Amino acid sequence: MKKSLLDTDTIINFFKKDINTLKNATLYLAEFNSFIISEINYFEFKKGIEYKGSEKQKIAFEQFVDEIEVLNISRNTVKISASIYSDLRKKGVTIGSSDLLIAGIAIHSDQQLITNNTAHFTQIQGLSLHNWK
Repeated sequence: MKKSLLDTDTIINFFKKDINTLKNATLYLAEFNSFIISEINYFEFKKGIEYKGSEKQKIAFEQFVDEIEVLNISRNTVKISASIYSDLRKKGVTIGSSDLLIAGIAIHSDQQLITNNTAHFTQIQGLSLHNWK
C-alpha cells in the first residue's frame, strides 16, 4: 500500500460509512496511522457542510481534521497543476481547477489519490489512483 491523499468524495463516503470505504480505510490506517487530505479537499468538504448548516457534521469534520495531516498548497504544487492543465487542454480535456490543484498536490507529495471520481483524473500523467468504493 502507498501513502495516499483522500479526495473529497472519499471523505464523504467515509463519513457516510460506506462499507467498502470503511474496509479500505481500516487497512490504510493499520499501515499509516493517519489520513492525509489537502487544503483544497478541506475547502470542498467544508463548504458543503457550511451550506447544509449541520452543527453535528461541522464538529465531526473538525475533529477528523484535527487528527489527520492536511497538505498545503505551494508554489510548486501550483506549477505542477498548471502544467497538468496545459497538457490536458492541448488534448482537448478540461477538468475543474480544484481537481487540478488536488492532482498537483498529490503528485508533488508523491501520494496516491484515493478517489471515486477516476474519470477526472485518469488522463493525468504521473498520478497514481485508487478507488476505495
